[in-house]
Amino acid sequence: MDAKTLLEKYVGGQRKFHSVNLGGVDLKSLDLKEIDLYHSNLNEAGLSEAILIGAKLNSVVLTRPCLKNADLQLADLQLIEGSSINLSWADLNLAWLIGASLNNTNLSNASIYQANWKRINLNSANLTGVNLAETDLTQASLNRASLQNANLQKSQFRGANLEKCNRPIAKLFMWYDRQF
Repeated sequence: MDAKTLLEKYVGGQRKFHSVNLGGVDLKSLDLKEIDLYHSNLNEAGLSEAILIGAKLNSVVLTRPCLKNADLQLADLQLIEGSSINLSWADLNLAWLIGASLNNTNLSNASIYQANWKRINLNSANLTGVNLAETDLTQASLNRASLQNANLQKSQFRGANLEKCNRPIAKLFMWYDRQF
């Protein structure tokens, strides 16, 4: 499906677009609030600055898409499979990414306040300067993740894998785990 067709159907009131192929499609800056793209292909899609508040992106395939500055507040991204995703400066406040796999993802300077990221795989992810305040990362895998200058206030990391995380932050994680 191309961007024009998607937008025409969306403006016409359709929100459910299950299993569509939007690989490589440029959807930059589009307002697609509450769109349902369950099980769709968004490989290499251009979604920077897109407004995806409350979007349902469950089980979506994401390889090398650009979601820089995207607004994904309250989005449901459970069980997404992706790698090399650019989510820098994205707004993921209150988003659900339970069981998602985001290896090598760039989340630098993203806002992820009060999100539910249980059992998420963030191995080798760039979380530099990210706001993870009050986010639940129970049983998350953050192996080799970069967490420099991250805000970790009141976040939960019970059972999280922090192997080879940068050391100063990894110690802080362990302290938080014992306190909460």
